[in-house]
Amino acid sequence: MPHRFPCALLVAMLGLIGQPCVAQSPDDIRELKLKDWQPKSMLKTKVTRVEKPMYPVIDVHNHLGGGKDRLKPEQVAKYLTEMNEAGIRTVVNLDGGWGEKLTETIAALDLAHPGRFLTYTLINFDDIDSPNWGEREAARLEESFKAGAKGLKFHKTFGLRVRFKDGKLLRVDDPKLDPIWQACAKNDRPVTIHVADPAAFFTPLDRFNERWHELNKNPNWLFYGGDNPNRQDLLDQLHRVIEKNPQTTFINTHFGNNAEDLASVAEKLDKYPNMFVDFDARISELGRQPHTARKFFLKYQDRILFGTDTTPRREAFRIYYRFLETDDEYFDCSESHHLQGFWNIHGINLPPDVLEKIYRKNAERVLFGLKSPAQRALMQPSVTTVNKTADFDVTGDGSNPAWGKTKWLDLHKRGGANHDYSTRIKILYSPTGLYTLMEATDKKLTATFDKDFENLWTEDVFEAFLWPEEKDPVYFEYEISPLNRELPIVVPNLEGKFKGWLPWHYDGDRKTRKATSVSDGEKKSGSSISGWKAEVFIPYALMEPMRNATPVSGTKWRANFYRVDHDGGKSTGWDWARVGPSFHDFRNFGTLIFE
Repeated sequence: MPHRFPCALLVAMLGLIGQPCVAQSPDDIRELKLKDWQPKSMLKTKVTRVEKPMYPVIDVHNHLGGGKDRLKPEQVAKYLTEMNEAGIRTVVNLDGGWGEKLTETIAALDLAHPGRFLTYTLINFDDIDSPNWGEREAARLEESFKAGAKGLKFHKTFGLRVRFKDGKLLRVDDPKLDPIWQACAKNDRPVTIHVADPAAFFTPLDRFNERWHELNKNPNWLFYGGDNPNRQDLLDQLHRVIEKNPQTTFINTHFGNNAEDLASVAEKLDKYPNMFVDFDARISELGRQPHTARKFFLKYQDRILFGTDTTPRREAFRIYYRFLETDDEYFDCSESHHLQGFWNIHGINLPPDVLEKIYRKNAERVLFGLKSPAQRALMQPSVTTVNKTADFDVTGDGSNPAWGKTKWLDLHKRGGANHDYSTRIKILYSPTGLYTLMEATDKKLTATFDKDFENLWTEDVFEAFLWPEEKDPVYFEYEISPLNRELPIVVPNLEGKFKGWLPWHYDGDRKTRKATSVSDGEKKSGSSISGWKAEVFIPYALMEPMRNATPVSGTKWRANFYRVDHDGGKSTGWDWARVGPSFHDFRNFGTLIFE
């Protein structure tokens, strides 16, 4: 007999016709593989679409390819379309290579579209065992710069993969590379350098690895175990190179190659004025720590550059704008590069003046091909050799022949300045002390203090800050007014908090010698003049509470020199080494090297 189905069961079965087959039972979800988990946030948050940035953008880190076969006119046109739609003014292409490929790349980009592209060259690591490899590459680098390369790029293979014939890794701080760093300094070309990789890439690929999805998909990105180098050692190698080459500008990719540890990056920016960072492919790290990241961007707003590490795509750029310009919460940023970590990010809502620096102004100051000769000179780390002399009399007018042994150093007018005066200094040292001569143009003498140890900085003044020992956050500050009044103090500076006091024994061999003079006028407050000079001798004995206070040949001091003028009730400042808003920004002081 035919089998009979209950009516209700038959209806249920008919309802399944045309429906997809579901093999899982309700409990099968417990066996879901981690690689298949794609959670969707249930949060209802504000969504801000930033079509174009608040200011035109310079992307300092991009990969467009190189050579005429890759950069055909139609391909370049696609790049330009995406750039135009997203408000990108200029893109730095890090794929220039060298030789014929570099020439073809520059022709297709830099020459064909002036101002839209800047091409960088690369290093050829072939034959690194050769004893003259460094000199050979430095010479080839010179040729690349002459051909039009605007900078030098190092990929992460440097330190991780490049090896000698015996299998040993080429260290980032290997002396063989010294001629290369020197060639970049000589030609004022920045070094964009990628060292190491995210911290998770150097840990086991296990259930604790926060980048498991990425590394599971790309196992060759894992540098844990085996003969892979230690990540911190790689970063230490890089920082030794930066310290050893203060006249070379280094742009550390991926937020100092250490976006997971912003305190460490801040420490290095404080220590190395020739170091900058870009944040290409790292907003996934920065956006999950938005409060700390925002404070960092505000504090180091002059040292951060915009970069993406992503072939021009308008939607990728727009994710970066959303991160920088909005306070949107918990949004997906994978479109900016690719999935990095299994989390969403938050915007940091930067103010307009900071955005303008990060979008374009910082790049205009740093990148060869964008900055003016005056800007290039201003951005060079301030380093000078101090010539030796016998002791001589201080006259206040710089007439002693000893001053003919050394060169003038220009002080640079600071931002927001009002008066277009010039200021320059000379420095000498003797067995007993440091001599400084300052010469300044001026129109009116503004100085009323008639005693030493007053608040001289509130009127016309010249200031010298001397920091003999970097290990100690204590430095000597000396101020002198046009009326020959002085203020010598010792300043302890702990995490930016400082207060000064007078040296406790200020007589005998500890006493300074000083004199001032004016040109074309009387040395009194309110007098019309054409300029003034200050000549000062600071004995080492006065600085003896500080270590390293008596220099010998080869000694290095950190130092800075300032002038402030107050004509017409408006203040104008000058500095030798460029510092932030505070003259006490001692981490950015210049360097004196005693001959």
